[in-house]
Amino acid sequence: MKSNHNYSSRFRILKGGKISLVVSALLGSVTLSFAAPSGGVVTSGSANISQNGNTTNINQSTSKASINWNKFNIASHETVNFNQPNVNSITLNRVIGNERSIIDGALNAT
Repeated sequence: MKSNHNYSSRFRILKGGKISLVVSALLGSVTLSFAAPSGGVVTSGSANISQNGNTTNINQSTSKASINWNKFNIASHETVNFNQPNVNSITLNRVIGNERSIIDGALNAT
């Protein structure tokens, strides 16, 4: 019996029948290790972005600010704090990268 399986959309079958799943799992764990927001560029208003260990602080000095991010993820052990001038302040966060954002950690704002 001849079978015509198409594995191209699932896993790449390597010589000897081994599946490249291990490589995918290793690459996935590397990505998760560096989950904090990255590539932040303030495009309007005034804000300062700093990272120290598992904490990212955005210190905003104007009532309105816009920030473009390459990625915006927060792992379960990470915290992102938006320190704004007052409760009426607004920050527009635009994620311009190709990956989806995953928020598992703490996100705090004024």
